[in-house]
Amino acid sequence: MSSNTTKNQPKLNFTGTKPQTKPAVKKYRPDTSDNSNSSMDELNSIHVQLQAMTDGISSLREDLKSMLRKDEIEQLITNAVTSLIHKMEQNMNKNIDKIVNEKCKEMQERIDSLDFENKGLKDTLQKLENNNKSNLKSLQEQIDRTDEISRMASKKANYNEQFSRKNNIKIQNIPENTDENEESLTKTVTGILKTHAEVDLQPIDIVAMHRIPTKQGQTRPVLIKLRNNSIKSTIMKKRAPMKNGGYKLVDDVTKPNQGLISRLHLHPDIQSAWYFNGAVYGQTVKDERIKFDIYDNVTGVLEEFRQYRRNGMQSR
Repeated sequence: MSSNTTKNQPKLNFTGTKPQTKPAVKKYRPDTSDNSNSSMDELNSIHVQLQAMTDGISSLREDLKSMLRKDEIEQLITNAVTSLIHKMEQNMNKNIDKIVNEKCKEMQERIDSLDFENKGLKDTLQKLENNNKSNLKSLQEQIDRTDEISRMASKKANYNEQFSRKNNIKIQNIPENTDENEESLTKTVTGILKTHAEVDLQPIDIVAMHRIPTKQGQTRPVLIKLRNNSIKSTIMKKRAPMKNGGYKLVDDVTKPNQGLISRLHLHPDIQSAWYFNGAVYGQTVKDERIKFDIYDNVTGVLEEFRQYRRNGMQSR
């Protein structure tokens, strides 16, 4: 029976670690019947144990079948992590896109607002520029009118001042005494005129007489204001004999007219310049005699004068 039972047991193929079992305890068998009964008991016990082992192994096999291999686990983890990262990236991209869109929208609104403000500023600046141009034009016109009025006023003032000096003459190089006074100066001047110009100047013909300032180290000229222009003309006609005597007779010319005469002397087309009867004249290298005013452009006046002559018009 023991042999048949053993033969009928299924053949087991174990893999892995062999499960530990308790070694069979050998019992003392005193006689044959006892031995036979003991053997049966032992076989039954072994059979039960073997059946339990078979069931455990089958269960273990099922468990092992359900378990994954290492590479499968790694692949599963990789797939899970990849999927998780992909989802995280999608969420992050969505959040980033949302934030970017919100910021872009906000920036666009600001840009639109700035464009609107910029357009308003441009319009304001254009209006200001137009107003400034208009104001500048108006101011320039006022300046031009003011300049013209100022020039006219200056010309009239110069003319009036020169007119007030029309009966004045200046005598240069008359020696100056330390104890000189108006009476002694008058006596000296009348004596010089009588001696060198043969002009008998009477005290009644003299309105005023005094010396005027000059450069340091030079003799101060004598300024004489005469009663009328006829007496002045009589004296001025004697400039040559007075010059021979070491004295110089000159007109009392205003500073603006003196400056004009100096400008005329510096011009290459002007040969000479002088004052006569309240006005300044210049003679060109072509023997053209032209009257000038204090604000005249010398070259412009010369061209204008010659244009008039070519057109047969009367010169100024």
